[in-house]
Amino acid sequence: MDHFFVSPSKVRRFYEAPAGVDPDFDAEAYVRRPGAVKEGTPFYLDSDMRPLEPLCSFFLELSKTLKAKSLQDYGYDAMDVVEFLAELDPPADLLSATEEDLVAYREDCTEYREKPDEPATWKRRRATINRFYDWATDPRTKLLEERPYYRRPNGRDVLSWGAVSELDVRHLTYRQWRFLKQVGLRGYLPDGRLDPAFRCRTPLRNSVAPELAITTGMRSREFSSLLDIEVGPPRRDASPAEVALRATAKRGWPRTAAVQDPTLRELDLYRRTERAAMVRASAKSLYKARAELFVVDDIDLRKMELKGVLHGRRRTFKVAGMPAEIRRIAVTEGDRGLEAMALFLGRGGRMLSKQRWGQIFDEAHLRALRLSEEYKSEVVMPARLRIHDTRHTFAIYMLHVLTHLLLREEAERYLAGDHSAFFTDHLSRNPLLILQRILGHQSPKTTLRYLTYIRDTNALVTKAIAEWNDRESTYADYASALADREVA
Repeated sequence: MDHFFVSPSKVRRFYEAPAGVDPDFDAEAYVRRPGAVKEGTPFYLDSDMRPLEPLCSFFLELSKTLKAKSLQDYGYDAMDVVEFLAELDPPADLLSATEEDLVAYREDCTEYREKPDEPATWKRRRATINRFYDWATDPRTKLLEERPYYRRPNGRDVLSWGAVSELDVRHLTYRQWRFLKQVGLRGYLPDGRLDPAFRCRTPLRNSVAPELAITTGMRSREFSSLLDIEVGPPRRDASPAEVALRATAKRGWPRTAAVQDPTLRELDLYRRTERAAMVRASAKSLYKARAELFVVDDIDLRKMELKGVLHGRRRTFKVAGMPAEIRRIAVTEGDRGLEAMALFLGRGGRMLSKQRWGQIFDEAHLRALRLSEEYKSEVVMPARLRIHDTRHTFAIYMLHVLTHLLLREEAERYLAGDHSAFFTDHLSRNPLLILQRILGHQSPKTTLRYLTYIRDTNALVTKAIAEWNDRESTYADYASALADREVA
């Protein structure tokens, strides 16, 4: 079974007219025509290079509602289960598979493989299988009368496996963040000297982007796809810049992020140095790829609206509504050639991907860990760290500060003789609800999980164990002491 993904850009780069086809045929325009198969849609061919059903029809239906990345993940999962079923004795396929066959696949994925699936990975595989049988048993499709396994009203079935994972929150102290930023990302040594062995041409870019994340709570997908015009230079009155996030936010849920003045000043230094150099160096390479770029010729900063030419068509976009895929190829044309509109630029003047930012952060973390050990630094870096942990750090710090500010305001109001408090006052000033809005969580349950981390639980546990191990104290003494504290 061969598989491919619909890609107009690859058609433009590699298409060669087969025998019997007009050599002047515009293949790129054909795959981009209205009503064409959506970019990223997987399709499968058998040994005779004929479409393999029912997978092709299934993914054609999925492509109506899913984005390219999700289609790719589901596409590989579908191939995995099809190949497993084909190796059974007797062989089976998706339409003939029984409940026992699918249970065997679950056990193979979660128990017997060299690297068994984590619960999150199996959850995605299970979603692929469930989506297929939902489609196959739909009255409009009529491929199957019923799914091969029973499903309870609560959604549980024989494919269910693995506990719901708790929010994986790791956060940095201020000193850990400063060490990571200066040593890991900017190339300094723990003693403050520049490291002559550090090899990086963009230390300002690499450090200011995580700084933006840790001071606003942006996800890596959100800050990595920012346009330069969305942030702009520092304000004369040192006020924050408000950035409207929508298309690049998780599930497209809109919210506003406030970029503070110190971060704006760091961004401006990067903009006038490293970014300017990359713009000059990439003008020629961008011009060669002009046909696949969104060339903007009209920028309305008041309406935050862009107009230009994309794939030969005149297009208009609201900046907040521009998907990451369009932002990545947005350029303007000036006296020096084409210039990418992205804030953070990489090789060739293109916007850095989310995956590349993950690599940059991982390399910086490993460097910080190594130098912290070599120089016996007082700052101990965590053994595990991801770029998404900058968002967790922002969330925990903000929840801690907002809680203390609210308690202080309530005490001041009470001492001033204002004993009235309405339910709407509590709701509008609730730290959790404020943080939920800032982070863009749709469910308060997600925000509530951060409550676990606003206190130093490790210190509390250490203190409790120390008291417990006091040999001169009995269990009754320990319980009595705790009770006395509660009464006090």
